[in-house]
Amino acid sequence: MIKAIPHTEVEVLLSKAQESGLELTGLSVYCLNLGLRPVELLNALSIEVARRFVLGEMPYAVGDDIMNGLFTAIFDVGMEEVMPQPAFNIYLAIDEGEYQHLGDSDHIAPSERYSRPYLVEMLRGLVDIA
Repeated sequence: MIKAIPHTEVEVLLSKAQESGLELTGLSVYCLNLGLRPVELLNALSIEVARRFVLGEMPYAVGDDIMNGLFTAIFDVGMEEVMPQPAFNIYLAIDEGEYQHLGDSDHIAPSERYSRPYLVEMLRGLVDIA
């Protein structure tokens, strides 16, 4: 189950992740204030990035920047306990859109061909993306 996080906190955290990245130590204050474990917060933020991208509310480049900014914290949590899911898989799906894949023509948008379908599939059952 994904816990609700106040909109203002989501915006602050996504902005920080995009601008300078977030590390586990920086998330601890937010986790304490929100009553969440780091894995829960990272999953919720990642799902929000995926949701916004899939619904066209966020350009791919912004989502990519945010997920790259969350990666260190996602990885660090994974080293302490189990890798946060779906946060890690969302990171991987977004990462697939960063480059032209072997055999793709130049007019192929990797974020549309690779990232979007993976994210739509991951979000099914987690959030309303209709």
